[in-house]
Amino acid sequence: MQGLRVDSEVARELNRATVFDLVRGRRVVSRAGLARETGLSKATISEIVDEFIQEGFIRTLGPGESSGGRRPVLLEFDPHARFAIGVELGDAGCLAVLTDLNAHPVRTLTTTARAASGDEAVVAAIPLVAELRAGIPAGNLLGIGVGTPGLVEFQTGILRTAPDLGWRDVSVGPPLVARFSVPVAVVNRGKAAALAEAWCGTGRAVDNLVYVSISTGITAGIVIGGHLYRGVTQSEGAVGHTIVLPDGPLCSCGNRGCLQAVAGAPAILSRIREELRAGRPGLLAEFAEGKLDLLTLEQVGGAAARDDPLVLGVLGEIAQHLGIAATNLVNILNPRVLIFGGPVIRAIPALVPLVRSEVRRRALSVSAGALEVVPSQLGRDAIPIGAAAFLLSQVSVVGPGASFPSPSPRPGPGPV
Repeated sequence: MQGLRVDSEVARELNRATVFDLVRGRRVVSRAGLARETGLSKATISEIVDEFIQEGFIRTLGPGESSGGRRPVLLEFDPHARFAIGVELGDAGCLAVLTDLNAHPVRTLTTTARAASGDEAVVAAIPLVAELRAGIPAGNLLGIGVGTPGLVEFQTGILRTAPDLGWRDVSVGPPLVARFSVPVAVVNRGKAAALAEAWCGTGRAVDNLVYVSISTGITAGIVIGGHLYRGVTQSEGAVGHTIVLPDGPLCSCGNRGCLQAVAGAPAILSRIREELRAGRPGLLAEFAEGKLDLLTLEQVGGAAARDDPLVLGVLGEIAQHLGIAATNLVNILNPRVLIFGGPVIRAIPALVPLVRSEVRRRALSVSAGALEVVPSQLGRDAIPIGAAAFLLSQVSVVGPGASFPSPSPRPGPGPV
């Protein structure tokens, strides 16, 4: 009997989760529509809906249009019934955002204090999280999602290694759990950004996308069927360590010719400096006179916007390397949308059309014909929004203390 009771409780929570995700995705629903789409009995739907009304997730709008019978009572999802916090950790500052249940930002806070270590970055995030939490009613915070560089051990919330920053074995989740007493989910920032675009950005209308984040390192987040793809050891998406130039420069991973060694932020600036030292004419020639260390990505992007031949020539090389790696992703995964984001793209948006041309030229026509190659719609906010979305996709909001992946981690369009 005990086993039957447990099975019944699990089934009930799964039913609640299914209904919750439909209500969240459709926004305005009816009991009849929910019963039709879920296959659950009208009695079960009414019981679940009444519970959600009592818990504040749903409110009654009134009668809707009749389709021949009784006018249905319309119900509206309230995304502000609960909240999540998303955080981006980095060495150059921290960005934190309070989101609703759809991962839409409500309030954003940031600090630009540099962190010499991963532990310092976590410490810098705590005041931001505390301030965001103070602005909502007690008990209405579902948890905290954190997007970090490097390889993350999801089960423990520990950032195992971010070689580009020299971070290793950084305890991210445990100190936040201890401080705020809510669930904390930690995810690589490129994967967080992919989920952000799937929930709130360019990917809302598609089921399959790849997000490529270009910073010091280069990572990819992969969304398949609306779900974030996770590998066996959560090291999926390490596109920066695919080899695009055999016998090329040494990468931090120990191989030669990795994508991030020839197309990451340091590599781009290094190539520009090399051209300037060689006396190539261009808008950035002033930096050849002892100021090369001060050159920034934003200045490179500004020169590209003014059609500087030196910069456009280097970006053409970079786009070739990125295009090779992107073509491999497209031919293997066949996504509907390929999104480029991260600090490099924000500073040098001219890279996106150059890479798009490379992919169109190199990819299989059957894959390229259905593909969009676009810049991130969410920009800098993508990582914290995606971290909040990751938390929302992992922690159930419909059961007491339940924690399991939501059946539909991305809200879907259309009425029921």
